[in-house]
Amino acid sequence: MSSVGSSCSTVVSFRGEDGVDLDQALDELYREIQHNLNHSQVSVREMARLKEDDEFKDCVPIHFAVLDYCDVLSGLFNELKQVSKDVLGKPGKDDKDEYKKMCDERKERIKKAKDDAREETKKEKELIAKAKQLAIINE
Repeated sequence: MSSVGSSCSTVVSFRGEDGVDLDQALDELYREIQHNLNHSQVSVREMARLKEDDEFKDCVPIHFAVLDYCDVLSGLFNELKQVSKDVLGKPGKDDKDEYKKMCDERKERIKKAKDDAREETKKEKELIAKAKQLAIINE
């Protein structure tokens, strides 16, 4: 199934089983990710079609199915993180400090990106409020 094989004997712990071939684990994960992505996309499009016909009640089960697909995808991505962690392995004595530093820098970048996004959202809301005020004043 893999278009690019790892051509190595890397094994990982996968779904409670130790010693699973990396290619097998990745093929299974990505097949399931693709399946759930495809089905969620089709479901949202179907919901939009039904919504055009004003069929709200018919959309609710589809919406719930999309939520279920998202939950499954979240779990699959968590499994992928674990596979990646298994492939990386634990840092050796010489790499421990550098690895910790890299992890700390990554956490800081993520925190900054989230803070920046929050600040941007806050600014957008303030601009919208000002625009609404101006629209009321100019009426």
